[in-house]
Amino acid sequence: MNWKTPVTMLVLLGILLGAAYYGWSTIIAPDDQKNNVVTQPSEKKKDHRCTRVKRFKKGQAVKAQTIRVNVYNAGLISGLAAETLDALASKGFKPGIASNAPGNMSAGNVTILTAEPESPEVRLVRIQFRGPVQVKKGELAPGIDVLVGDGFRAVDPAVRTEITLRKNISACKRANS
Repeated sequence: MNWKTPVTMLVLLGILLGAAYYGWSTIIAPDDQKNNVVTQPSEKKKDHRCTRVKRFKKGQAVKAQTIRVNVYNAGLISGLAAETLDALASKGFKPGIASNAPGNMSAGNVTILTAEPESPEVRLVRIQFRGPVQVKKGELAPGIDVLVGDGFRAVDPAVRTEITLRKNISACKRANS
């Protein structure tokens, strides 16, 4: 018996097992998203340093007209992103993108993705929706990104579109955002 045959078979078996493991791990967990951070894939790396601080003063009004909102459909209901964006635009928000969410994203009712989860702008967008709203760090496009899922309830037409701040707030604005 030639000694090269068993060695070749072992090498090929190792390659086969390695490929099977890699394929299985990719199917089970396609993206290891650490800390629920979702970023838009791009060829150039984004700079995450704070370049300027946006300050909101006590008593300042934050209005819908100053906030750009993008809506992504993370469910199976056709046209949900466009309808939701239209409803927000009719309340005075600046309309951005209405599209399907990237395949690895999901939402029950509403999930908001933003670089600044504690900003007053995010708070104003968050209160526009009926039902539970999750807020996570991340971004898909400039503005505040809203994911709507199959459990989406509605945009509440009776909710105010302006809030007045009760305290001073500072928000970091990153480079390349």
